[in-house]
Amino acid sequence: MENLTREQKLELVQLLEEQKRRQHVYRYRDYYSTRYDWQKKFISHTANFSQVALIAANRVGKTDTATFIDAIHAIGDYPDDWAGHRFTHAPLIWCLGYSGEKCRDLLQTPLIGRKTDKGWEGGLIPGELITGTEIMQGTANAMRSVYVKHKSGGVSKIQFWSYSQGQHALMGDAVDWFHIDEEPKDPTIYPQVLTRTATGDAGNGGRGILTFTPENGRTELVIQFMDSPSSAQHCMNVGWDDAPHLSDRVKEELLASFPPHQRDMRTKGIPMLGHGRIYDASEDLITCDPFPIPDHWFVIDGMDFGWDHPQAHVQLAWDRDEDKFYLTRAYKAKQTSPAEAWFATKMWANGIPTAWPHDGLQTEKGSGLQQKSYYEEAGFDMLPDRATWEDGSNSVEAGLFELYDLMRSGRLKVFRGLRDWFEEYNFYHRDEKGRIVKIRDDLMDATRYAYMMRRFSIRYGDVGRPKENDYSNINIPCGVG
Repeated sequence: MENLTREQKLELVQLLEEQKRRQHVYRYRDYYSTRYDWQKKFISHTANFSQVALIAANRVGKTDTATFIDAIHAIGDYPDDWAGHRFTHAPLIWCLGYSGEKCRDLLQTPLIGRKTDKGWEGGLIPGELITGTEIMQGTANAMRSVYVKHKSGGVSKIQFWSYSQGQHALMGDAVDWFHIDEEPKDPTIYPQVLTRTATGDAGNGGRGILTFTPENGRTELVIQFMDSPSSAQHCMNVGWDDAPHLSDRVKEELLASFPPHQRDMRTKGIPMLGHGRIYDASEDLITCDPFPIPDHWFVIDGMDFGWDHPQAHVQLAWDRDEDKFYLTRAYKAKQTSPAEAWFATKMWANGIPTAWPHDGLQTEKGSGLQQKSYYEEAGFDMLPDRATWEDGSNSVEAGLFELYDLMRSGRLKVFRGLRDWFEEYNFYHRDEKGRIVKIRDDLMDATRYAYMMRRFSIRYGDVGRPKENDYSNINIPCGVG
């Protein structure tokens, strides 16, 4: 800089300012690489499910995530490692919110910014790609439609709709992509949106996302995604622990402003479950920071088989001196082979006995092999017999009672960051007749199996040492403290 002339310095400043301007205008190109893991996971679900709901806490970035997805679809310029659904043509996109004002402020502004003398500026979609707009009647500065140049050569169309218009306004178009921001109280809105997607995406059927905090409680829509999702639906839950951008000070201030009965809903995205929660201990009560497991503690893994629903694996560490338990690992995945599951968990599952449920005894018609045999071949150290209590029984309620008692007494802790486990924990509930809802309970079951078979756990310091795979001589009383 010292050797530059005044003119050269001015030119350099102009170049740097132009570089900064371009980085801001085209920031959508770098957005994906800077997203949190849960945001990328949410995006990836749109490739496998046509309806993906993000039921989340306040201020975690759910709308920011969703409008980024909307923008990418409108532009068609997908990142190389984009794992979500892709449109090969210019799509028709519907963005829906409570009112015209909400659509303008929460959806339109993030997407296209504000109109200036130079055109549209400040949104995720560069102004140069916006070819036209149509105004929304009755709401100042709000747009009904926005037209965007798509990478395919076509023109995408984004339309903004408010719930206040009612379902009858949502007619006539074949929608490729929808984004429902906040849950509509009118139960006819969502079915009408789905109807419009029936022939979308070039006849393959449109798809979309819902992003909301469950302020209306366990509505039919929430129950549908939580308890009885179809094969086209997936639900994801995100709380404050998944939002590093929220400082402790901000969280404390926000928490103090929430009524006590709303705090789980607003900080964890948990709706009022009514007849629901099986474990109602606060997530904060059972969470602890990860730490190295001492060699003299005992460990055991638990698993739940699955294909169309996820298979699940956990690791339970047992401090026998204090009779305390720590859930240290958790993994689950759908349509994953035993070999793939082993590859994902080998680092922590190798050499540790694994408890499993009764369906591991089921045999495959072709080979005659039991299901558990495939996991043994993959590398898992499967216990010889299915998970039971010491007396040979396998009562589910007994396991729920004992685990709940451990939680309430501070003798069961879960390592921070095991988001899939906590998501199941927060939504694990009973229906109106008191029956356990068998949806999103895979890690909960795996945890119970590991606890039931803790008498077969081994010293952590012995993991990896040569041993005979014979558990018959291990008989640690379950009540040892």
